[in-house]
Amino acid sequence: MVGYEPDLDLFKDKDFEKRLRRFLSGDRGSDDEPSNSNTPLSGVIGPCNTLLADDNASLSVIRPCNSNTPVLADDNASLSVIRPCNSNTPVLADDNASLSSRLTRPYHLRKLSLNDNDDRLTTPLIQVFSVCIDVGKPCEIYGTIRAWEESRPRFYLYERGPEDSETIVGDGTLSLIGPHGGAIIPSLNNSLDFCLRDRVQGVDVVNSELDLDPVTEDSYDRLLKRDVPGPLAVAHVYYAVFQYAHYATVQVTVTKNDVGDNSCHATDIYGSIVAGYANARKYCSVDEDLKLLETRVFDKQSHQPLRVMLGTPISLSRDVVVVPAYSTLTMQVNLWDSIHGKIADETLNFPAHMRGQDPVHIRTQYACVEVLVQWDHVYRYLYNDRFMEVSLMRKKPRVIYNQRPPSSFFPRMKPPVYVGFPKVEVFSVFVGGISKNISALCGAILVNDGGSTYSIYNRDDSCLELLSDNGLASIEVNYRAIDNFDFGIILFLRDPVGNLEVSRGSLGWHVGSLKSYMSWYNKRLCSVVRGDDGYAAVHYEVFNNAFEAFLEVKLLAEGCHDSRVNLHGSLFGLYGGYDYTTSYDNKYYKSRLFDRPCDRSVEQNVDSGIALLKSIVVVPNESYLIIEANLCLLGSDNVEVPIRGTHEFQIDLSNTVSKFIQGEHYRIEICVKFKMRQSDRIC
Repeated sequence: MVGYEPDLDLFKDKDFEKRLRRFLSGDRGSDDEPSNSNTPLSGVIGPCNTLLADDNASLSVIRPCNSNTPVLADDNASLSVIRPCNSNTPVLADDNASLSSRLTRPYHLRKLSLNDNDDRLTTPLIQVFSVCIDVGKPCEIYGTIRAWEESRPRFYLYERGPEDSETIVGDGTLSLIGPHGGAIIPSLNNSLDFCLRDRVQGVDVVNSELDLDPVTEDSYDRLLKRDVPGPLAVAHVYYAVFQYAHYATVQVTVTKNDVGDNSCHATDIYGSIVAGYANARKYCSVDEDLKLLETRVFDKQSHQPLRVMLGTPISLSRDVVVVPAYSTLTMQVNLWDSIHGKIADETLNFPAHMRGQDPVHIRTQYACVEVLVQWDHVYRYLYNDRFMEVSLMRKKPRVIYNQRPPSSFFPRMKPPVYVGFPKVEVFSVFVGGISKNISALCGAILVNDGGSTYSIYNRDDSCLELLSDNGLASIEVNYRAIDNFDFGIILFLRDPVGNLEVSRGSLGWHVGSLKSYMSWYNKRLCSVVRGDDGYAAVHYEVFNNAFEAFLEVKLLAEGCHDSRVNLHGSLFGLYGGYDYTTSYDNKYYKSRLFDRPCDRSVEQNVDSGIALLKSIVVVPNESYLIIEANLCLLGSDNVEVPIRGTHEFQIDLSNTVSKFIQGEHYRIEICVKFKMRQSDRIC
């Protein structure tokens, strides 16, 4: 690995460059003030101090709520001048306070950004574009299509009674109505339940279920077509599972173009509003399928207009559209007024955001059409209502030191219970292109956790990384873990082969007692940071109570053997009690320790250590470490020797634990030493 200082001139945003240079130098001054490289990098707060900030506050305006606590930074301070929770003393729990309340009650994480090109919190989401019914003769269709999630119905995508049936001829498209108020989240139990009937014949048309789970890697980010056979017809479902997505709620309002009260005026509106994607060709292989990637949120013919009160939002058949974080939502608005004629005929673009509103106005001679897009993510539903993260994990005993023997001088006392420190584990960084594929990577990923700035990825053009099919960057953590709740990660990533800017921006979190609707601790998170031509998806988790596991893996031999072999395969670190059943979680939320495909094997000396991508893995106190090995050796006899297996390592601060995974004539030794932190001590 060749380290280098990132060439900031490669990036086009000079304002971002200026802020970054100040960030790395620790300058507290404003953009208009001269830089002072001698400014100290950090202030200090104790582990139980509480910070206050309003909803619109950046990190620079955070102040402690306790007047006895020194102010950390002035109004123009950057993230680099704050170092929270840097006490080296472990927290002790008394009889009247639970460990969880002592640690979590003072802290609530709140999202922040270091610059305008901020990150976007994302999750995999499903967008159902259309459902076509292939019937031999015209049918009067009614019934329901429901989206089921975790064995319970969540959304209606179609709902009509016999008196409201619609005529379907040939391969006709159903008039979908949902989802409303949220998006479909992939899981192991996602399905569409079809219950469609023909009103005239009184028989079932389609009465079956469709499994929506993405079971393979190639199921993501492309148009999918699934057939659902029925007694009278076949339903064709067109949908996509976007790997890094938000959802947009669309609202359209028509008002008079002149000033006045709209409340007493009504008009008949017809036409169409169609949602799509600016980079739609990325998700389908042929141009003929581009129309299948569209979502019709409004569709009325001239002979069936919709009565609309001016100034009141139009009743849309579908108002939620899933949008990839690196894409742009397009809205084709083609509306007519039965009196004045055409009132809107434009295509609007809405770049994806994590949260917030994007209003756009279309003005004509007679009317004004406002298209409002409200952006949101699903983390609130995902973690507050749908899953229990810590309570479902296997509860492990705390680290307890040996008790003193009873005597007249040392009465019997309960042993102290020790907890870990706040830490962050970056599991993986996926790199993708917006319209072009990313084949090679160079640049830097910098971390600032309040105390110092260091890199977890650092390559120049002479040491570029050729990306494999999995698209993962080889992040390295070999000398320290990310401490504290306040941290920032800055990304400068390029594809030097295609001359593409992959990612330029940052993600960050800070601690404080802020107005937040949920706690972000101990939850799998993914932040997407865009560049002009691509994006990087950082998969990580913020633990409020965790330890560092220092790893060493050796290749050993028995009897006569080669002194050097070719090694390929993988070593992963994962957590006991965590769910890895989906392909997404299994790929992105394991710590890659070693990963080499067979065509990129490395020479390995026998009876020596294996060079790991990461030698430190953060382990939450409520769990334990699992090492998963799937290695293969190739010696001079050209015979492959597999070494496969798993081992569990309970958190134990007192000993270094060694375990072996055996192969034929060879084995690996895994040594794990747990620490609170590198400077841990007991008072």
